[in-house]
Amino acid sequence: MITIVASKPTSATTPLAATRSLRPGTGRNGKGRNGSGRNGRNGRPRGVKGWLNASRRLWFQALEMPALWTLLAVAVLAPLLMPQGLLFTPRVEAGAVAQRDFVAPKDLEILDSRATAEKRQRAREEVLAVYDFDPRLRQELDLQFTELFDLGRREEPAPIPEELRAATDLRLGSPQMDLLVGQGFSADLEDRIRSLVGQAHRRKIVSNKARLLDHSVDGIVLRDIAAGTEQVERNLFVSLGYPDELREFLEAQVRNWPGLSGAERRVLGKLLLENLAPNLQRNRLETQRRQGAAEEEVEPLFTRVRRGQVIVRRGDAVSPPQAEAIASLSGSKSMVDRMLPVTGTVFLVALAVLLLWLGLRRERVAGHSRERVFNEVLLTLVLSLLGAKFAFVVAKALGSTIERAPFDSAESYIFAIPFAAASLIAGLLFGRPIALLSAVVFSVLVSRLALGEPIAVVVYSLAGSFAAIFGLEQIQIKQRLVMIRIGLLVSAVSVVTVLLLHALSDSPVTAGELAFRAACAVGGGMIVTAVASFAIPILESMLGITTDIKLIELSNTNLPILRRLAFEAPGTFQHSLMVANLAKVGCEAVRADATLAYTGGLYHDIGKVLRPEYFVENQRPGHNRHDKLSPSMSALILINHVKEGVELAREQHLPQAIIDAIEQHHGTRLIKFFYNRAVERCDPETGEVNEAKYRYPGPKPQDKVMGVLMLADAVEAASRTLIDPSPAKVRSLIRTLTDDALADGQLDHTDLTLADLHLVTEAFQRVLTNIFHRRVDYPGFDFNAPPKQERRASEARAS
Repeated sequence: MITIVASKPTSATTPLAATRSLRPGTGRNGKGRNGSGRNGRNGRPRGVKGWLNASRRLWFQALEMPALWTLLAVAVLAPLLMPQGLLFTPRVEAGAVAQRDFVAPKDLEILDSRATAEKRQRAREEVLAVYDFDPRLRQELDLQFTELFDLGRREEPAPIPEELRAATDLRLGSPQMDLLVGQGFSADLEDRIRSLVGQAHRRKIVSNKARLLDHSVDGIVLRDIAAGTEQVERNLFVSLGYPDELREFLEAQVRNWPGLSGAERRVLGKLLLENLAPNLQRNRLETQRRQGAAEEEVEPLFTRVRRGQVIVRRGDAVSPPQAEAIASLSGSKSMVDRMLPVTGTVFLVALAVLLLWLGLRRERVAGHSRERVFNEVLLTLVLSLLGAKFAFVVAKALGSTIERAPFDSAESYIFAIPFAAASLIAGLLFGRPIALLSAVVFSVLVSRLALGEPIAVVVYSLAGSFAAIFGLEQIQIKQRLVMIRIGLLVSAVSVVTVLLLHALSDSPVTAGELAFRAACAVGGGMIVTAVASFAIPILESMLGITTDIKLIELSNTNLPILRRLAFEAPGTFQHSLMVANLAKVGCEAVRADATLAYTGGLYHDIGKVLRPEYFVENQRPGHNRHDKLSPSMSALILINHVKEGVELAREQHLPQAIIDAIEQHHGTRLIKFFYNRAVERCDPETGEVNEAKYRYPGPKPQDKVMGVLMLADAVEAASRTLIDPSPAKVRSLIRTLTDDALADGQLDHTDLTLADLHLVTEAFQRVLTNIFHRRVDYPGFDFNAPPKQERRASEARAS
């Protein structure tokens, strides 16, 4: 910020013990960023949290691979959309009701594949995983350290670091070599290092401990490669995961070594970590070989059917073995008859994927590449078709279960399937153009699953989808319950479509059946709302997209974190409200995401709730805690509110867009007030003040919304310093702060043009001018006069 007020500093005397909690990268208790020391907030090891974070990173990396998702889509959708009975032509399916008696024309032995597979699976699961333990690694490393120290301690000729590195296979950097030389390659240090290496190897170092702990119940087969022996090992928790647990173990052990500084301990820890390697490896091939051998020892189970024996009687439910027996009696289609539908289905899916790729070439989602948007749309399409397949199965089951008309018609239940949910979800996540494209592709593909006429399904699906997209454009969604209105609109359009299809169809339909189909259409519209409301929060998290619905819900000031801010840091809360409104009108002026700007403005300073008294907007006059602090400590307190705000946001499970607003609302700006104070106090003989210590960690704003939010934050804070906030002074203040941000390079990544900045400036000025407008004096009252006590004191001094 430009001034102390713009940066919102604070005041207070803080004991030295308390200042330890303000180091960069630490929380309020002097622990890690997760606020729990070596464990996370819930006491879980960092390894689990790290694994989850790594999994999330891998997931988002996978979303950038269009080839992968194209192959997955074709692999999933092609079998899903193929006609039933294409590869096999059984006369009945397991679970279905036999329409006639099936009698065996000859003796049969039918393989009970289900029971055989279950028995073989049990045999595979009973085989313990095989892990190889190599004790030779310890001996080799021990010998290498012995040779290194022996060479280092020789007197003549004097050892040279380059010769020592060449004489051993150890990984030795310059800091490690300097430390060993400085210690004189002492025997005591050698014994400590070799002892610690032995401890680590005895506990066994494993590269993937999470996978190892999957076998913690049954244990593993531990094979000693050197001795050629093996044993069952069940105590798996003592092993050290590489590299995280090994690093923590080494640091804990080295920390107790006397005579070394903290920097020297870290160098030794790095030396050991870089030279220790996992000595416990999972032998996947041997495990699979043993599992395969156990599976082959299981003999297949057969069901014997005598000639003339009734396999299943009419009206009975067909069991899986009976279905296999009947299938063995059925004929099969020729290869040509099978391949043509397969080829056509694969071609149709590939064409749909190509259409999506070409149609999305100009569409963008904030922060997402074209490839990622394509993959996300493809994923939602696949999930929607899988859901539609399930709905068709349910419709068929209901039609065959209920015997009373009109409820026995599976074709009627199709109108209750929420086809429009796919386009509604796409519209909420990606916007109207992508939703329209998804609606067309989905409607064409879903017709392949139709029980009746495919054309009717296409028309019905498109009508409901277009209605959902239209409703999404016309109805301003301020909360999730508003989506019910979209569901009602889809229901109304669906009923009209049902009547239209009946009018154009040649198939006779009774009045009762038509009324039931209309009722199903009404129910289908409401199910659309239910499916979308259920799926959107899940997809928001999966795809890293924050919808306007989520942002509007988060803007509720009655939420716990905002209520806490209002009660514990009321000045900051009022500041945040003003920043949110300024950012909103600024983004509206440049057609950026005003909803994100408003919600981000509410949360951008939540880190101040942990130490509100250090920030000027929450202080009482004359109680500035920074008066007794050094400039560097004051700057550190200000910088720390960004880090603590990020931690609070993650604790509250706020979306990444809000976290970005917290991190980027100061960018890397210089805290000029305390920097200048530090320069004034600096002793010329001790050197210059490090400017980097007085800058926020950033990153700089990465888009228009974050750039406008930064300017709104600075303008709102600085505007409170104006004694006479005339329009000219307000305009000058806004332009000065904007020019300063430009000169400092804070807006380089925002895509804000000079024209945009002009529009933002005008919007800010309108809001601030309206806030600071003058009112006429109240007749008979002089509110600007000093209190009576001050007047009396002044008169007494004058007399």
